[in-house]
Amino acid sequence: MSSSTTFKIAAAAFAVAGAFASTAHAAGFMLTEQTAGSLGRAYAGVGVDGTDVAGVYYNPATMTLHPGTNIQAGFVGVGLNLDYADKDGSTANGRFHPQAIPHGYITHQINDSTWVGLALTVPFGMGTDYDSDWVRNNRGIKATILTLDINPNVAWKVTDKISIGAGVSLQYASADLKIQQNFMKSDIGQSMQGTINGIIGSIQDEALKEKISKAAEKASSTSEIDADSWAWGFNVGVMWTPVESVRLGVSYRSKIEHNADGTLSNRPDATMSGLLDTLSTAVPGIEGNFSGLLGDISGSATVSAPAWAMAAAAWDVNDLLSLYATFRWTDWSSFDKLEIYGNGIQMATVNNKWKDTYLGSLGADLRLTDWWTLRGGIAYESSPISDPSYRTAIIPDADRWWFAIGSSFKLTDQLIWDISFAHLHGVHERNLYAEEGSNEKVGRFRKLDAYLLGTQLQYRF
Repeated sequence: MSSSTTFKIAAAAFAVAGAFASTAHAAGFMLTEQTAGSLGRAYAGVGVDGTDVAGVYYNPATMTLHPGTNIQAGFVGVGLNLDYADKDGSTANGRFHPQAIPHGYITHQINDSTWVGLALTVPFGMGTDYDSDWVRNNRGIKATILTLDINPNVAWKVTDKISIGAGVSLQYASADLKIQQNFMKSDIGQSMQGTINGIIGSIQDEALKEKISKAAEKASSTSEIDADSWAWGFNVGVMWTPVESVRLGVSYRSKIEHNADGTLSNRPDATMSGLLDTLSTAVPGIEGNFSGLLGDISGSATVSAPAWAMAAAAWDVNDLLSLYATFRWTDWSSFDKLEIYGNGIQMATVNNKWKDTYLGSLGADLRLTDWWTLRGGIAYESSPISDPSYRTAIIPDADRWWFAIGSSFKLTDQLIWDISFAHLHGVHERNLYAEEGSNEKVGRFRKLDAYLLGTQLQYRF
């Protein structure tokens, strides 16, 4: 895999990263888990449910469901099982140590028609970690990503039936990613192919010529990038209450473009050092041509976080039962290519071959007592990977089922505690291929599962 792929993952992280979140097995890098309460019903009806202040993020119009002042904070803990079996019989698991996705919200009613709110979330992210010498280190070694989204919002109750809302997002993202690459298969190696072939062609010593050719085929290095970025976007939402017991919401979040700057470290291994030594023997001083490629160099990339749109519905059937549904579309197909620069020189153009993704969920709340609500839900979410050969070990995405349960406890008239658990199970195609565009299957992820445990407190003033 080339340095361009390293940058691809890094820059994607800048646009779609989050919270050291152990790749919460969401589509692409997207983390749905911005509230522990709605996690218990697989995010069916999130926002329009009227019980979860996190609607300030999912659909700002739903703030009008929460009178007075409300504060909510919590986290969703994430654990992974990325059980991989290679064709050579070896196994590996890139699960990162369990991590927490924090979230915090505040809403305030100014008057009968106007609300303001603030969402602090980590909506995108991943974290995977393999041994540096594992058998498929050319398909990824490590990825640790962090984002923070600061999202002030305002909502207006236009009529008793219609509310609208809007906000802006200021988003910070950083990433630390590591991968091994074959030099001659990298974009830089390809760009220097003519130079290296010219050197080889000019050599009269056939033995030396063969030695250089073999060294070039084996030469590899380990690349690690550390970069960050600030960027902004916007979000809007509408809620319609046709009858008192039914609420329908539609919301949209824009793409966010990140211009990420940082440092790319390219460390040659013994094979790369051997190539440089052999080349310098043939052409003294040739190693200087690599001085801008190896070691620590400046790196940058521009990429867009995908836009997404969501529709949610809630139906309070009676005093005991409420039913919910959510459908979400994410514009991952817009993430079609990535241009990478190192030391101000274009180093790569990467084609992702991703497609749009969809999530559909159904859930229910059962109010067993005045203080105890039991909830559950199920969801199906598609993967953005359209060409499975582009799946990497640090982004081992696949279609997935969600199975969720949770409870809400009214501790006092003002204080509510939510706790939820969900199992995300990867299904269908889960193969790993030798390289991008290859038909050679080298192994398969036997498990692509995530386990989510969330808790939060909500206080109503």
